[in-house]
Amino acid sequence: MNIVSLNNTSSNRSAVIDRYIENLDSPNPRLRSQAAEDLGKLMAQDAVPELIQHLQGDVNTYVRSAIAEALGRIGDTRAIFPLMDALRDSCSFVRRAAAIALGQMQAKQAQGALLRALDDPNFYVRRAAINAVGKLDIPDMGPMLIPLLETPDPRIRRTVTIAIRRLHTQAAIPKLIEVLEGYLLEPNQRDLPVVKTLVVALGELNAQEAVPALIRIMRGYVGVRSLTAKALGKIGDPQAGPALLEALKDERSKNLQLAALRSLAQLKYQQAIPTVRQFLDGPDPRLRRTAALTLGLLQDRGAKDKLLMLAREDDSPLVRPAAVEALGMVGDAQVIDSLLPLVNDGNAYLRAALAHALGNLDGSTPLVHEALLLLQEDKVRHVVIAAERALANCTLGDVMHSTKQVQEPDACPEPEKRHVSWLRRFLGRG
Repeated sequence: MNIVSLNNTSSNRSAVIDRYIENLDSPNPRLRSQAAEDLGKLMAQDAVPELIQHLQGDVNTYVRSAIAEALGRIGDTRAIFPLMDALRDSCSFVRRAAAIALGQMQAKQAQGALLRALDDPNFYVRRAAINAVGKLDIPDMGPMLIPLLETPDPRIRRTVTIAIRRLHTQAAIPKLIEVLEGYLLEPNQRDLPVVKTLVVALGELNAQEAVPALIRIMRGYVGVRSLTAKALGKIGDPQAGPALLEALKDERSKNLQLAALRSLAQLKYQQAIPTVRQFLDGPDPRLRRTAALTLGLLQDRGAKDKLLMLAREDDSPLVRPAAVEALGMVGDAQVIDSLLPLVNDGNAYLRAALAHALGNLDGSTPLVHEALLLLQEDKVRHVVIAAERALANCTLGDVMHSTKQVQEPDACPEPEKRHVSWLRRFLGRG
């Protein structure tokens, strides 16, 4: 795009914004409301003074509400104090929109005003204020939300739990467990949204004291079992191993089995190896794929022959790359000679996985170096990046649950999101 085109685009945008600002003075409240919404979508910082003026003076509650939403979307700090004032507006729609906007802006200056809004007479305003408090990233505010878990309304409980999770409020763990155990007494499908939120929160808070309750949930609360298995993996307490192994044998739910496989890998639960190996011969490619990666993370050298066979012969294009990746994680350099012929395989995901695996096994030998140089010339971009990273001896971390990034950012090519290892994105999501 040339300079003239850029100038024209900028000029057109300014003209549109000016027209919307003029519409804020229209006698038609629908036109005023639409103008505010459009200015928000355009992130029109130039319009912030006019929007603030109309937030404080427009007689129509729907227009003031739309303006509050627009200011939240734009995110200009000049709007923080006017939005705090709007938390005292006579209309609950406006107060709710102001609370949401302050949360979007992560306006720490508004913490006192939002705490006062927790006592608002309107349910929806209180809920918006709780959600906003959770977004402020002020850990000290978390304990102030704990008493609200006593609220009988499940919607408030759920919103409070999400806010506590965001604020990483460790002090809330005992109360969260107590609330969760209350739902265990009378399992009900209507309570699933709250139970799911509690399970996720306890997992992300690394609540080891919650493991017994979570095990009971995984064993008996239909609708949240796989999510609970995932939470147990995040917590990483070995006492969950036997229960996850038990869940692995439950053929009624493939999602539960998949979650259990991933979590057993996170726990490094070696006792699961014989059972996990059985999934390599199963009919479901998702289970074969995840079992392969689990065995890789468990560094099961006894599975290398079977993994090599899957890498060469499996009829699923998703399983073969996983088997190659797993062999790289197992760490037995004796498989290198068997992997090198795959450098010309037609599956691009496999070639990318091969670059990772060869780099992990031994990137310094001449034959491996030659293979990586060949992969570096691949026509597929994510294969090239994988080879470049292997040649640079980058740290790739876990495929399924990577928390470790590149050790030397300047030396290692950092892929764009769309080029990040397909295995890491597809097999390791969540």
